[in-house]
Amino acid sequence: MLSIVIPTLNEFKTGYLSKTLDAYIGVEGIEIICVDGGSQDDTISIIKQSNAKLITTDIGSRAGRLNAGIKLAKFDMVLLHHPRSLVDVEGIKALTNHTPDIHWGAFTHQFDIQHPLLNFTSWYSNRMRGDCRGVYYLDHCLFAQKQLLLDVGLLPEIDIFEDTEICLKLNSKAKPVRLPYISRTSAVRFQTNGIYRQALKNQYMKWCYYFRGSDKNMNALYEKGIDLNTKYKK
Repeated sequence: MLSIVIPTLNEFKTGYLSKTLDAYIGVEGIEIICVDGGSQDDTISIIKQSNAKLITTDIGSRAGRLNAGIKLAKFDMVLLHHPRSLVDVEGIKALTNHTPDIHWGAFTHQFDIQHPLLNFTSWYSNRMRGDCRGVYYLDHCLFAQKQLLLDVGLLPEIDIFEDTEICLKLNSKAKPVRLPYISRTSAVRFQTNGIYRQALKNQYMKWCYYFRGSDKNMNALYEKGIDLNTKYKK
């Protein structure tokens, strides 16, 4: 049994939310909870036309929306589903039948377009940062036992790198498992900003994080011109 929590905010433009909700129709043993942070496009309509549960909130951070969904989850395993990723249906089915020794983990990352730098990014994310250090980003679609998430205090309600922080917390309790099923993620940031320019921005963000920069300032720069996870006032 599996609870899937999707934090949404103006998701219509990428088309991933519709793909995700359509793909999981008919999968037994799951519930889908969409926690929306105030979408102004057709996101709400898409959710209402599906079998997902809709929670509307004014919570600005993606982490806060995920936490709201976790608290409402009725099953013991919770999938923190990136709004612009799509997990292989067989992976969803495998997770509904998970064994008790799976405490937390992630799916295998892959971008939805092919490029040598993006392929390397996915490899590094899966093998090096993920398997070696136990840190997976949300676009891997993280999963964890609900009680374990509650035990570590849920995600810190920061605007960026909340996925890194929750992985560090979970690592202190149990070893993660990376399942071989693909979490195929939109490369919209790379397509919009340019592949190499976005890659450089990502590295800059990491340095800012390591030197404990302001999460709001970091995310405002990360979201500039695209506004995918958080909408900042101009």
